[in-house]
Amino acid sequence: MSASDSGTDVGERGPRLQQLKELLRSELIAILDTIRGAKALVLDRDVSAALSAVVDFAALKEHGVEKMFLLETGAGDAPVQGVVYLVQPNVRKLRLVAEQVRAGSGREHSVQLVPRRTLLGERVLEEAGVLGDVTLGELRLDAVPLDDDVVSLEQPGMFAALYLDGDFSGIQSVARALMRLQGLWGFFPRIVGKGDYAQMLAHSLERMRAELGTGSAGDALALSSAFDAAVVVDRAADVVTPLLTQLTYEGLVSEVFGIVGGAVAGGDAKGARVAASGDDAVYRAIRDVGFADVGALLGAMTRQLQTSYESRHQARTVQEIRSFVGRLGGLQAEHQALKAHVAVAEAVLRRTQSDDFGALLDIEQTLVAGADLDPEQRAYVDRVLALADTHAYVPGVDTERRDPPAPAAPNSLHKVLRILCLCALWRGPALKQKTYDAWYDEIVAAFGAHHTITLDNLARVGLLPPPSAARSQPGSAHANPRGFLRKALNLAVADDADDVAYAYAGYAPLSVRLLQVLTQDPAVHTPAASSRYAALLRPLADRLATQTQPVTPQSVGGVRGGW
Repeated sequence: MSASDSGTDVGERGPRLQQLKELLRSELIAILDTIRGAKALVLDRDVSAALSAVVDFAALKEHGVEKMFLLETGAGDAPVQGVVYLVQPNVRKLRLVAEQVRAGSGREHSVQLVPRRTLLGERVLEEAGVLGDVTLGELRLDAVPLDDDVVSLEQPGMFAALYLDGDFSGIQSVARALMRLQGLWGFFPRIVGKGDYAQMLAHSLERMRAELGTGSAGDALALSSAFDAAVVVDRAADVVTPLLTQLTYEGLVSEVFGIVGGAVAGGDAKGARVAASGDDAVYRAIRDVGFADVGALLGAMTRQLQTSYESRHQARTVQEIRSFVGRLGGLQAEHQALKAHVAVAEAVLRRTQSDDFGALLDIEQTLVAGADLDPEQRAYVDRVLALADTHAYVPGVDTERRDPPAPAAPNSLHKVLRILCLCALWRGPALKQKTYDAWYDEIVAAFGAHHTITLDNLARVGLLPPPSAARSQPGSAHANPRGFLRKALNLAVADDADDVAYAYAGYAPLSVRLLQVLTQDPAVHTPAASSRYAALLRPLADRLATQTQPVTPQSVGGVRGGW
């Protein structure tokens, strides 16, 4: 991403995303203003977090929103003239909307599908007999700025849709989101990607850019000065990293509580929102710090805040007193943020000090180092299965849960599958088939026969490949491609605070290393190695494709589908 100071919306690290946030806010407000008088806003739970990152309730209230409800409860008997629904185009959710519309006759109803209006959504409402009773539209909440330099699609189900269900409609949503960014900051000079779905996305972008190039809107867009390139990496190229435990403050907060929409899932003990984005000065200072150092840093910030409070005793003149009063609001906000993050850090600390956490981390580090589990680690896996609990808390999924799971809490299927998927992915053909079959049978026995489907689905998407499939992998020159890449791309790095591996206690995410290869980062890229990378990366994706096709010679750079 390039730096440019020529425009008001481009900063030292790239585009400032405030412009995108204002665009999303204005689109939402335009929808709200179509209904006069007091109105209720009914939110799909999967949309509410993204919405909170874009607009606050005070702004909604200025445009007539009196109450906000989750879709499960609906607006009920709220004294409002209209109801605005923001929901994903999901059959179950839209049927629930239809029930509430029929029960709320006499009100004006607006149903906005997020992130886009679909024929399926129209058909569900039509079959329910309410299509003529609602105003149907879309809210393009498809590129949500969660931080100064982070934009999220907020579509957690896309991996399953693509790799399990074969539903490619999500690629169209991604393409629309990227086109929106290009509409604000200009065309990406080039697009590079790894994997089949990256290739499909490049083709979609190429087509959309060609369509724009034939009209006045396309003529107005030039190459972006904010971006050097758009890089798209299929999740299939790096399925290991999401299964590992990060050891930074942000990573462990996500591990223990979950982070949803730029905030700690569930909030604090009283349910108040705890920011987990760069807008919070305290969080910004500690998010990337190794958790072992967070306590000392929070202590230093607390002492500095105390010193700032004590400075009021040195104020002698009216000007000095006015200066302190002017800073008081910021000091109080920092005080509240410190208090919240100290409480969060204490809960995380209790989790990290448990034997359970240490055992899980030890297993992860053993596997990424290429070693097999020792008898003690296998005994831990057996113990996890023995303590199986199908209702155990899963961070980031059970967002209504206010408290983190206790260290001694029964073990969830989520935890068991993380361990087994890591074993299958890293050990590959070295994992014995009888061990794989034994764990399969134990999971079914512990959690229920219906999870046979769960295990088969994991195998289908490549997260839990059986050893027999790994041995018969076509087109691979290596018995265990991930083990080979660990050495070739230097994925295992010990005691190097300057390498990205510090975040995972010595493991560098493969997706990050791919970017370093692309940018020729000296950490992994040497002249002797450059000619080997095309063949080196081939085992991780189905094919390597490259194409260059400028849309218009004057305004658009080449599009390349792979590297």
